[in-house]
Amino acid sequence: MPAGTKTRAKVLGRFTLFIIYMPNRECQDFWDFLPLCTCRFPIKNFSVFPWASLRAYPSAVDSPSTCIKLQRRVHTRGRAECSVAADGARRATAKRVNTHIKMTVDGRIINVKKITETRTPIGTKFIRKPAEDKSSASHKASVPELWMDDVATLGIRGIRKEFVNELKSYVPNGPQTAWECEKNYDKNRFEDIRLLDNTRVVLRNTPDDEDYIHASYVKIDEDFVFICAQGPLKNTAQHFLIMVVQEGSKVVLQLCQAMEDGKEQCAEYMPQEGNDCKDYGAVRVRVLEKPKHVVSLKKVVRTKLQITYAGVSHETEHILYSGWPDHSVPESISVCKEVRSLVHKYAEKKPTVVHCGAGIGRTGAYVAVEMALYRLERKEMVVMSELIKDLREQRMGAIQNDQVNQLFRLLPLLPVQEHLVNYCRKTSNFLFSLQYLFVFRMVIEVLLSEDLLVKNQRVIDFIKEYDDLIKRKRLERAKKSRN
Repeated sequence: MPAGTKTRAKVLGRFTLFIIYMPNRECQDFWDFLPLCTCRFPIKNFSVFPWASLRAYPSAVDSPSTCIKLQRRVHTRGRAECSVAADGARRATAKRVNTHIKMTVDGRIINVKKITETRTPIGTKFIRKPAEDKSSASHKASVPELWMDDVATLGIRGIRKEFVNELKSYVPNGPQTAWECEKNYDKNRFEDIRLLDNTRVVLRNTPDDEDYIHASYVKIDEDFVFICAQGPLKNTAQHFLIMVVQEGSKVVLQLCQAMEDGKEQCAEYMPQEGNDCKDYGAVRVRVLEKPKHVVSLKKVVRTKLQITYAGVSHETEHILYSGWPDHSVPESISVCKEVRSLVHKYAEKKPTVVHCGAGIGRTGAYVAVEMALYRLERKEMVVMSELIKDLREQRMGAIQNDQVNQLFRLLPLLPVQEHLVNYCRKTSNFLFSLQYLFVFRMVIEVLLSEDLLVKNQRVIDFIKEYDDLIKRKRLERAKKSRN
């Protein structure tokens, strides 16, 4: 103990309080070393006045000047009562009250307040809770899962029957005066693909002051709009490009080739290989990034264009997907899914222009997929037949009914047997429900990729049934084409 140090001690039950008065800093250094010799963890340490300390140690320590090996502390004596009752309920526990300790040091009375916290009942920490039941029986199905259950229950046959019974003959009401106008007759690629007045795109500024183009708005949400259009004709390519500039479209998605089975599906409306710039009437189109195949996506070509009209230059991405045959379904579901991702990447919440030949078959199927996914992702239940009706009320004829409409108009006039006519109609109803089936299959594919659907056995069975049907129909089609 350093010279000049004064000590007072008082035994209080299981603890001994030492009060040390130290005249200088050297004594303080000794005092800082002392706990290592006596008890590594003092119970309490108070600074009373300069160069004085009050410390409490277990009573096993006789004096701060001695070094004694302490025995293991005994926390309880006798049996402690648990705060948890036998039946699992919590017992009432008393709170520890604050206590005061009065000490006399060199004629001074020191009042030390010992503060203790309320004891936490053991039951709040250690009561075992029953495990949550995560079995399939108690799992609350999400909206996409409920939709998938309905699809699996219908099956391929049920979906085909639904199309024939509810959609085959569904035609929305509404005026079609612009389409019926004689001066617009040569601006329509097909004479039987009608256009509704209330959803048609109206051109506002054209060189010939004409406002007609065979294209319709399909509004899914305020900032999620598609424009379904027919493949441009040679005499409407200028109007098609003006529409892209007018609507500020950042993406033009082409789902057809220029020629298919010897028939034109789409006239040229952008410079071809070897040309970087070309005029289409009063519109100039410049290639900013030359056409290039998208890596890992078969039959997908992306081109960046600059369209200039009336002093306004507009840049847009042109995406060509040529892997979707007419009157059929895409060759690859995964590629079609990636094409959709590519469209969303560049769209920037502007109306996306989608076209094939007529603008109702492949185009209608693609937009129907977007409509279904938008609703399911927002936890809205989807009835596909009602969704297609909603689509047709905006783009008339979407998801085609007949295989060859003109053939059916001619068949009754030809000298053929009645059973042949009925057979062709029946076959057509089946073939064109393939596009309707594709909408289901594509929605399932996207939901799986976004982890909104689990690939359980019902999903696997539906996919297999769809794939088997498509494979069989492709073989039949290839056989017919060879003959």
